[in-house]
Amino acid sequence: MSETAPQTPAGPGPEAALDRDQFDTLKVLGFLYLRLGLAPKAARLFQALAALAPQDVQAALSLAAATLEDGRPEEALALLEKPPLAGAAAGAPARLLKARTLWRLGRREETYKLMDQHLAAGDQA
Repeated sequence: MSETAPQTPAGPGPEAALDRDQFDTLKVLGFLYLRLGLAPKAARLFQALAALAPQDVQAALSLAAATLEDGRPEEALALLEKPPLAGAAAGAPARLLKARTLWRLGRREETYKLMDQHLAAGDQA
């Protein structure tokens, strides 16, 4: 039996929730959209997934990445600075994406500082 993602506020019934397999399949579709250069579509999909499961780090990180690729670095940075991506809990992927976002915003000194912190942390996950 597969895990169930949180039910949406859309209403009761089985159509209001996705099981874990469906949720993960939609994440893969979002990654495909990104690889195909369809960042706006990917961002919309990841926004829906992040709304369904607000504590899912991968969905939140994917939303931030798609938002950055869609040319909205300020919004991507805002997503990276709030839960579940804020702080050390999100790990190396969030730090690296934040560094990329800061670089796109022209905030070089902050990027260098963050990369130094990343290298000092020693995790490559």
